[in-house]
Amino acid sequence: MDIKANVLNPEEKTIKKQKIKLMHEVVEKLKPRYKTLIQMRYFKEMSYEEISQQLDLPLGTIKAQLFRAREFLAEILKNSEGKI
Repeated sequence: MDIKANVLNPEEKTIKKQKIKLMHEVVEKLKPRYKTLIQMRYFKEMSYEEISQQLDLPLGTIKAQLFRAREFLAEILKNSEGKI
């Protein structure tokens, strides 16, 4: 009988760490404003409203720029597919 654990095994932990490191490296390639937004939203797990308040920008601007930042990230990952 196999019982699924709620924790990652050592191999899964290593893979997760590698993915996180890779994402940090890819985010570093973004323009500073997009890098800041991605870091705030996904690494610091801030809400759109919190980001809007901290950067003193309208909520719609934050959403639009994050959308664009995600597009840039996808393009970077697509172009470096064979190198990763």
